[in-house]
Amino acid sequence: MADELKSDRIKVNQALHGYSEGHRLIEGSMKLPQADARTMLVLSDASASGARIPADGYLTGYPLPEAGKYALARTWAAPEMSRPGCVWTHSLLIDFADLARLASADDLLERFMCPSKGVTSTFGSPIEIEVTQTPATVSSPDIYRAGQWVSALYGKPRSRITAERTGSGDDELVAAIWMQQWPRLRRTFRFCSFTVEDRSTSADIFDLQLVDGSRSSRSRMPEGVPASSVEGGDWIKPLLDDLEHPSRSGLRRFLRNLGADVTNGRAAMASLIQLFSAVDPASDPDRIAGAVLELQRLGPTQGRMGRAAAAKVILSRPDLADRRLFEFALEQVRTDQDLLGIDATLVGRAILRWRPDLLGGTMPDEDPLQAAVDAILTDADADELVEVLTTAPDAMPAILAARPDILEKTSIWRIRSVDVTRLLQSVDVDQDHAAAIAAAMIAAGRDDCSSLAVDRLGVCAVVRALIETSRGDTQSISPWLRTVAGKTDELAACLAEGVLTDRSLLIGLAAILDPDAVPNSVGQDPWVTAVEYSRALVDDGGEDILASFLFCRAMGWRSRSAGRLFFLSVQRLHEAMAARRLSDAAWRLTDRRLPWVAPWRDWDRCERLRRAVVDQFIERDLPPLEFGTVVDDGKLWSRLVDLAADSFRGRRYLERVRQVLGNGSDGWWHERARVIERKAK
Repeated sequence: MADELKSDRIKVNQALHGYSEGHRLIEGSMKLPQADARTMLVLSDASASGARIPADGYLTGYPLPEAGKYALARTWAAPEMSRPGCVWTHSLLIDFADLARLASADDLLERFMCPSKGVTSTFGSPIEIEVTQTPATVSSPDIYRAGQWVSALYGKPRSRITAERTGSGDDELVAAIWMQQWPRLRRTFRFCSFTVEDRSTSADIFDLQLVDGSRSSRSRMPEGVPASSVEGGDWIKPLLDDLEHPSRSGLRRFLRNLGADVTNGRAAMASLIQLFSAVDPASDPDRIAGAVLELQRLGPTQGRMGRAAAAKVILSRPDLADRRLFEFALEQVRTDQDLLGIDATLVGRAILRWRPDLLGGTMPDEDPLQAAVDAILTDADADELVEVLTTAPDAMPAILAARPDILEKTSIWRIRSVDVTRLLQSVDVDQDHAAAIAAAMIAAGRDDCSSLAVDRLGVCAVVRALIETSRGDTQSISPWLRTVAGKTDELAACLAEGVLTDRSLLIGLAAILDPDAVPNSVGQDPWVTAVEYSRALVDDGGEDILASFLFCRAMGWRSRSAGRLFFLSVQRLHEAMAARRLSDAAWRLTDRRLPWVAPWRDWDRCERLRRAVVDQFIERDLPPLEFGTVVDDGKLWSRLVDLAADSFRGRRYLERVRQVLGNGSDGWWHERARVIERKAK
């Protein structure tokens, strides 16, 4: 409960000064340093001799810097004293820290008491003041006068401002303007709500003094600048809006936060107000530029928080096209290890936009911008980073080190100035990423880099990429297929592992490769695996080419799965020959592997094909079951049996085929066993 009370109330010391056979302190609740005591003794006296003090008295506010206090005083005339011109002055002495907590001076004003005759003992003890968080409001009729005062105070910050006093309500108006200020300015602000002559000294200048309207009063303040003579600007509108509607403006919080490190007092108000207007997300770029210019006029050591706020606005507005604004913002964030509290990614995004060269430069380890660069390299979209490389190629090492994924973007490979060898050698990638990189290169049309890509990324990765990008169009990827075809050992592994499942790519490779090019050192022929993993196309021409290729491979010396290759090719190839649809290219490939016949028998291509198949099975003693199932077409298979039965070796081979088929469980195997039994007796 005690802590709660402490947070809601402040303790204020008091002092009472008066005339009684000389000006002296009557009562006081604290002892002040000598210099502050002298100041207080002077300023608690009447503001001018011979002046008729208002019945309700007048206010004076001024700092006591050595004591760390602010004195807010009310002075009344003391006609009951025997000496003419005597006054009573009740002063409240508020700690600077406590003064910063107050949102309104109303509670202070209510605690002033004019001492009754001879009663002064109540002023010797401290009092407690409620800390209210509700600012006092200025009524609409007073806004015009308030506008004159603040225009002069902040428009002429080095001048002594005077204004005409109209009544007791002016005390509350001055107090409202005082309470609107940020704490550092509030505790240095000097004002007096009634005087006929300048109360300033050479060391302590009063900021605002209210005078009566007589000619004599004006003549006794030759250095004062009348508030009515200062023309106001648009920048005062937020101040007046805040005075009239403080709960909804947000200005006081802004001033409190940003004025903390401003030491040049009233001179900073216009700059901070302009910045307050500029931080609106919809603020005009010219307004932002104007606010920055005003901040810079304060001096290089002033307004760190204000500069940070301006920098944040600039860095968060990609629509701003003024490079000078960015340079200003960059200068601000570079002065602080914590980037002035601005999010490092926000700073980094601005660097991408304005100074991409910084990504490729060598920054000292202690440079605060390094944190911004690191943040944006992690956060930025890959396309953004690629865009940077078009204007700042020297940034490549830094970008790649942080974001190797940009190599998976097609756009980076379209930059012709990029050193492809350097790019490909810069990162270690797994197969999935390697395939994505290869796909990006293929999509970018970098056929000139196919050899480098296959060497660095591997055949399987490139094959996966070709499957993704080709969409059946092998013509557009022909250079890549040729490069892959040149790596026969790696291609064999790729085929054997079932990676190449795209039929169009198999057909494309078949059109390029020699049938015996791909090795088959152990196990099933890689081509058998690949074809069985793929799905046939409706493209007769392509399928016929593939059949020709597989047949020729079966006829060659490389494959360990000749019988299976015959199964995958012979029936289709026979049908294409019979229908006379076999292309010239497919026929030229096939013709080289068919047995020689006399020219007058050359016309029967189907006969040559059947004889070639039968001879291979018999001469190479291929597995009998593979002959028994080499084609699905019963008529074609019967013709193959007839050719085999023409020789003794053939009949012996057919007997083994019959036994294998007869021992099988399928009915059509048994039927084929009976066919052999009839034909090869």
